[in-house]
Amino acid sequence: MTEPTLAGSRYTSELRRETARLADASRGIPLSEPVPTCPGWTLGDLLRHVRQSHDWATTILAARSTELILPGDPGDASGDESDWTERVARLGVQDAAPERRIADPALRARFLAEGADRLVEAIDGLGPEVPVWAPHGKQNKEFWPRWAVFETAVHRADVYLMAGLPFALDNDVALDCVDFCLSAFGAPAARPFLSPLFSQVPRGGETLSFRSADPSAGGAWNWLITCAPDGVRVTRNTAGRDAAADATVIAAPSDLLLVVKGRLRPGGPRMTVRGDRALLDFWLSHAVS
Repeated sequence: MTEPTLAGSRYTSELRRETARLADASRGIPLSEPVPTCPGWTLGDLLRHVRQSHDWATTILAARSTELILPGDPGDASGDESDWTERVARLGVQDAAPERRIADPALRARFLAEGADRLVEAIDGLGPEVPVWAPHGKQNKEFWPRWAVFETAVHRADVYLMAGLPFALDNDVALDCVDFCLSAFGAPAARPFLSPLFSQVPRGGETLSFRSADPSAGGAWNWLITCAPDGVRVTRNTAGRDAAADATVIAAPSDLLLVVKGRLRPGGPRMTVRGDRALLDFWLSHAVS
């Protein structure tokens, strides 16, 4: 995993803000309404998932666990044979929140805020030297603030798209989320946590470029993915080498996040798409979970 590009306090403030925005945007939408960008889920499922995701991270951090603890499971689950998408799906059925707490918009906001606040307390309560399990990257708390902002922002986008609201993050936050997402594809340790279809992406040297239309002065702003025979490689800030990529997407930072997470199809006046569209579509349908 790449290094965080935002200060620790920025991640926790963004986590609280994204959680509040998500709760506010969900007002007036029936809990039974399907979420188009999360097939098979209703709004109620998504809201429970967000709270339970925060609770899962809090459990790992508060316990200072150096082993995987499955969502909703208080113990070590290192021997579990199910894949990660199956594990995530369990969030919607384990420890479901009382319906009244998500049915009432005021209680819903408090319910979601409680989860985010507890996670912030768990993050702030650990020093960087404390060993903590993470799916990939450094085995300390470094992974979790970035993951929490990324996870919550993407699901806020799901709700905004349902509500017909324009989704946007500050550029530096959006680019950090894109970097967090794309860098995982090049991390061998992250493979168990990617889509099961990821094993089917081509391995013939194909290249894909994802580039921000607004270059960042500090962090990553363009990524070159190389589907090499020995594994997928992700190169950041390729300084023009991405110009020869087989497929390229150039978009504003928030739109780029929606593309790499499968929430927005590449195309239209808001972005530039060049090269092998079939390769791009195959990547997005097999790498995005």
